[in-house]
Amino acid sequence: MAEIPVYAMVENRVVDDRLTYSGVVKAGPAVPIHIDLEGQEPIVVRQTLQAGDTLKWGDLAGVVSGKPYFVLPGPLPLYRNLSRGDAGDDVLALQRALLQLGYPSSESGHMDSATMDAASSFFASEGFALSSGRMPTEQSQQVEPGATPKTTAPVDAKTPALSIPYRQLIALPVASATVVSALNIGQKVTPESPLAMFQAEDNFVEFIAEVQQAESLKAGQDVTVRVAEKQMTGRITGLGPFTDAGDGQRAGHPVTVEPTSKADLVLLTPNLSVTVAGQGSAAEALAVPLSGIRQDAEGTYVLRSSGDGRNSKVPATRVAITILRSGGGFAAVSGDLSQGDEVQIS
Repeated sequence: MAEIPVYAMVENRVVDDRLTYSGVVKAGPAVPIHIDLEGQEPIVVRQTLQAGDTLKWGDLAGVVSGKPYFVLPGPLPLYRNLSRGDAGDDVLALQRALLQLGYPSSESGHMDSATMDAASSFFASEGFALSSGRMPTEQSQQVEPGATPKTTAPVDAKTPALSIPYRQLIALPVASATVVSALNIGQKVTPESPLAMFQAEDNFVEFIAEVQQAESLKAGQDVTVRVAEKQMTGRITGLGPFTDAGDGQRAGHPVTVEPTSKADLVLLTPNLSVTVAGQGSAAEALAVPLSGIRQDAEGTYVLRSSGDGRNSKVPATRVAITILRSGGGFAAVSGDLSQGDEVQIS
């Protein structure tokens, strides 16, 4: 029985030669707000944060056992309560934090009246006052009524003075973060149950690349991420070490991808499955099925039908082609072909 040739039509179509990977959206790590319990019974008496809220510099993170806890710009290397007359790098860090919050203060590294006033105003913005502490070193000593003060006399350490409680000031590493969870009124703060949890880093995409695939990937490389019916441009930000398969995970290198545009973050819902396409191209071109491409010593070619196509008794014509790219069972080609031509399938 004579072999009946089978033909396929040359068409304009998108041919995508990019490697694709199955990925998943992961939430940015959650960071706890720990407080120094100071031996107290740490009960939340005022809840100021709820899941989904935006936590910003200067916000009141909560009131525990009557004490307010604020978040300030970091770094904030505080290790002692600060009173007027103190000096050091911790004082300078606090002054800079207060300035960023809009409370005028010097940047001298010395606790002066302006810095104390700024801190007092900051606490007062939420209805709180600074606590009483030790005697400031700059303040003159107490004297008997009618006596002449002596500035060289020893300081009375029993005299109460305003003090900035460093334990109630918490550094927030970014200007704003998303609250993941927060304790309710009446709950106890413990090392295992922090006052609140916040997400300072954005959601990201992660996929697993096999060893050979990982060789073509590097940090800073742009990729395309398909999320449902939409797609966005992402950038590889990390290529982790090889990990063995386990707990339902594939073996390979974990690769992290972040969107190049912040506006696309709304598409990244945690645990959502996505597809990541690597480098390459995806464009419309004249395309033929891969099964229609032939090669011999003279080069790459296709057999184009002659006459009235598959019913013609005229032999098919050899047409030399160049393969531009291939993917999805098709090859984008250039050569003496036109849309609607028919090529013989091997």
